[in-house]
This record gives sequence, structure tokens and C-alpha cells, in this order.
Amino acid sequence: MSNTRQLYRRLDDWMRSLSRVQYAVLVGFTAAVTVLLIGTMLGDSVTFQAVLMGLSMTIVYYVLNPNHTG
Repeated sequence: MSNTRQLYRRLDDWMRSLSRVQYAVLVGFTAAVTVLLIGTMLGDSVTFQAVLMGLSMTIVYYVLNPNHTG
């Protein structure tokens, strides 16, 4: 359990240290890849939807800036 907690804290610290743009791009990229993988596993062509989801998430996370601590 301790190793899992340490890994989580390291990942959390790394993500909190990212700039606003880097964090938004990371979230958008992760969302796009996830949609693409799930769509592929289901046998659908979801390239357009994956790109739109990635773009949408990038814009939303950039505007809302969840790492802002103020």
C-alpha cells in the first residue's frame, strides 16, 4: 500500500507542477487516445470524435485551469 501511495503522490506532484498549457494538452491527448482506443475495441471508426473530444478537453481545461491554487 505504501508503494501505491508514493507512486500516487509522485504522479500528483508532477501533474501539479505542469504549466497551464502542458496540463491542458496532457488531458486533451489522454481523452483523445482513450476515445480512439475504446472506439477501436468496439469496432467503430471514431477518429473525428476522438479529435473533437481531445480538442474540447484541452480548451475546457485551459480555460478552467484546475491547477490554480488561489
